[in-house]
Amino acid sequence: MATNPGQAGAQADDLPAPHLLAITVAVMTAIILNVLDITIVNVALPHMEGSLHANNNQITWALTTYMLAMVIVTPLTGLLVEHLGQRRLILLSVAGFLVCSALSGQSHDLLEIVLWRFLQGVFGASLVPVGQSILVESYPRARRSIAMSTLGMGTMLGPIVGPVLGGYLTEDLSWRWCFYVNLPVGIIALIMLFFYAPDFGRSDRPKRIDLVGLLWMTLGLGGLQLILSLGDQDDWFSSRFIVMIAVVTGLGFFLFVLRCFSVENPVVNLRLLADRSLSLGSLGIGLFGLALYGTMVVLPFYLQNYMGYEPQLAGLVMAPQGVGSWISMWAAGRLLNRGANPRLMILAGVALGSIGTWISLQYNLEISPAWIIWPGVIRGLGFGFISIPLFTLAFATLSKTDTPAGSGIFNLMRNLGGSIGIAVVSTVLTEEGQVAWNQMGGHINPFAPPLWDTLAAAGFSPGPQTWQVLGMELERHAAMRGILDGFVFLLFTFLSILVIVLFMHKSEKRK
Repeated sequence: MATNPGQAGAQADDLPAPHLLAITVAVMTAIILNVLDITIVNVALPHMEGSLHANNNQITWALTTYMLAMVIVTPLTGLLVEHLGQRRLILLSVAGFLVCSALSGQSHDLLEIVLWRFLQGVFGASLVPVGQSILVESYPRARRSIAMSTLGMGTMLGPIVGPVLGGYLTEDLSWRWCFYVNLPVGIIALIMLFFYAPDFGRSDRPKRIDLVGLLWMTLGLGGLQLILSLGDQDDWFSSRFIVMIAVVTGLGFFLFVLRCFSVENPVVNLRLLADRSLSLGSLGIGLFGLALYGTMVVLPFYLQNYMGYEPQLAGLVMAPQGVGSWISMWAAGRLLNRGANPRLMILAGVALGSIGTWISLQYNLEISPAWIIWPGVIRGLGFGFISIPLFTLAFATLSKTDTPAGSGIFNLMRNLGGSIGIAVVSTVLTEEGQVAWNQMGGHINPFAPPLWDTLAAAGFSPGPQTWQVLGMELERHAAMRGILDGFVFLLFTFLSILVIVLFMHKSEKRK
C-alpha cells in the first residue's frame, strides 16, 4: 500500500504492520549505504593510489572530503525537511548518492574522485537524520524503541562489514566495486521509499535559509574536519597551514554562534540545546562515536600491522563485535518497549564496554584470535546498550515539530565524535609509540656484555643485520605500547559517558 504524502501524517499511528516493515527495511537500507561508505573505502585507498595518480597523503582526500560534506550538510536537515518534506528529501538524497557512487567508480584522476566523493557526502548527509525522523513519526509511541533498535543495528553494520566487504571487493574485483556495490542495493531502497515513505515535516511557509549563517557554519565545521583529518600527518600545530585553518575555524564558530542567537530563523536552531535531554544526549552520542570509531582505528592498526592479519581476516575477527552490538540493540529495543529504565541500560552498556576495553589492555604481540573476538563481543554488547537508550533519552522531551532539526544536531555530534576519535586515537598511536621507542631504545647499550651474550645465545653475531633485527623488534614493541595507550584512552571515553547519564532526565512523554 503506497502512502499518500498529503495524508501520511494523519495515518502514521494506524499504518499496518507490512507497511511499517517496508518503511523500516527501506530506511535502514538507505542508511546502511551511507555508513558503509565511510569504512568500505578505507581498505581500498592503497589500491586507488596508482589508478588515480596520487600519493598516500593525497588519496586520503577521497575520505576527508566525504566526511567534510557530511558534517557541513547534516545540521541543515531540519531546514531541508521544511522546504522539501522528508519523503522528497530522502528520495533526492538516495538518488543523488547513487549517481555520485557510479561517478566515483568511474573516476580516472584525483580531482574527479574528490569532487564526486564530496557530492556523495552532500547527498548522504541527510540519510541518517531523515531516516530516524521517518521511523520516529511512522511508528506508534509504544513500538518506537523497537524501530530505533532495528535502525541502530543497521548503522552498526557499516563499521563492522565495511572493512571485510571492502577487502574482498578490492582483492577479487577492483576498488571501483567499492562504489558500484551501492547501485543494486540503493535502487531497491529507492523504489521502496518511493512507494512507502510517508511525507512528514514539510511546511507551508518554510523558513528562509540563512546564507550568512551557512557560510560561518561551513567555515567552522569544514575547518574543524580539515584539522582532524590532516593534524596527525602534518604534526598538528607545528604546521603553519594547520594554525591558519585553526584561526579560521575559531572565527567561523564564533560568528556562527552569534548569528544563530541573533536571527529569528538560524541555519541550525541552537536554541534546541536548551532542552537538557537533547544537549546531554548529543554530547553522549559524540562520546559514543568517539569510542566506536576510535576502536575501528586501533584494532585494524594492531591486527594488520603487528599481528600479520590480512584485511579480510582482520575484518572477520572484528565482526563478532558487530554481532554483540546487534544482539544488545535488539534486546535494548524490546526492554525499552516493556518500560525498562534507559539510564540503567546505559550504565550496563558502559560497564560492558569498559570491561571489554580493559581486557584489551592485556594484549601483546603473541595473543590468539580468541583474545580479539571475546573482548570485542563484550564491547559490542556495550555499544548496543548505550546507543539505543541514549537516543530514547535525547528525544524524550523534544516536540515532534523539532524532531528533524534535533536529529540533525544529534547526528552531527555522532559524526564529529567519530572524526575526533579517529584523529585523537591516530595521534595517540603515533606519539605514544614514538615515546615508547625513545624510552626502550635508551636501554639498549651496545657496549654492555650481557646484550651480546643474549644475542649470541639466540644465534646473532655483531653486524648490520643484527642491528636491523633489533630495530624491527624495538619498533614492534614500542608500537604495542602505543596501542595499549590507545585502549586506555578509549576506556576513559566509556567511563566519561557515566557522568552525562547521571545528569539526564528519565524518559518522559513528548510534548
